[in-house]
Amino acid sequence: MSTELTIANERGLSMADLMGISTGGSTSQSSPNLSRVGMIHQPVMGEVDFNGKKIKTEVLPIGTYTVTRGEEVVYATELRIRIFAMRQQWTRWNADTNEMEKSVLANNLNGDLKDNIGGFNLGRPSGYIEDFNALPDKTKQVIRSVKRTKVFYGTLSIDNPKDAKGNDLTAEYTSIPFVFDVKNQNSIKNIDAAVKKITGKNMLPIMCELVLSSKEGSIPTGAKFGFVDASLGNVCDITPEDNDALRNFIEVIEYTNGKILDLHAERCGSGLTKEDEAMVKGIIDNDFVDVDE
Repeated sequence: MSTELTIANERGLSMADLMGISTGGSTSQSSPNLSRVGMIHQPVMGEVDFNGKKIKTEVLPIGTYTVTRGEEVVYATELRIRIFAMRQQWTRWNADTNEMEKSVLANNLNGDLKDNIGGFNLGRPSGYIEDFNALPDKTKQVIRSVKRTKVFYGTLSIDNPKDAKGNDLTAEYTSIPFVFDVKNQNSIKNIDAAVKKITGKNMLPIMCELVLSSKEGSIPTGAKFGFVDASLGNVCDITPEDNDALRNFIEVIEYTNGKILDLHAERCGSGLTKEDEAMVKGIIDNDFVDVDE
């Protein structure tokens, strides 16, 4: 089995660091060419013919995966994936601005990560919080609203693809590049556990498929939701095409972080007073300012 991926040598990094599985401690927007994986949390109802009668039933159950490719959405109760890279970030949806606020993508969340609203960690304190109840209410609210998000990049295959009505599709969906933003802690825990089994065999995640199915959970109100379950699939040979795929994923990550850093710089402010900013602007516009002698 080949384990050679030259991109690591090109960038002077270990494969573990490049893929994001070496965190150095305890604990997007995507390219148009990447499909985005999601999950439905309400069953899709439809009609089936039973002895000449139309009966309403679930055609897509809770926990069905969605794979969005441009205008096309494909559904599946199970995915086979290979993970090429993993990153983490802080995210929060701002309903007032209709914007997903997010920090840069990083191997871990241990430090202060610049975000796209001009701050760090979307205002969430970094490090271990010993006594949550002792925090000011405003800080508590920020912590509750800001979500840890783990982002997975890789390729997926679907054995039994379906359309929005639950009908079988005849098209083949194999080795499709994807990005999957995961916020549910049970989902993250289950994927991480499966990845740990792979690395425990002294392999990189790219060297073994994960089979993603789903489980159903509920909240105290009784509302149900789906979350990821993961198990090991087939062992995979690394091919020359995998090197190109990994390079593309790393470039997507770098591009995404670049956009976030641009917004951070734009929104963080210069730290100058308005008078100082006016003086600096005068210097830039006129190359000098008049000084009374």
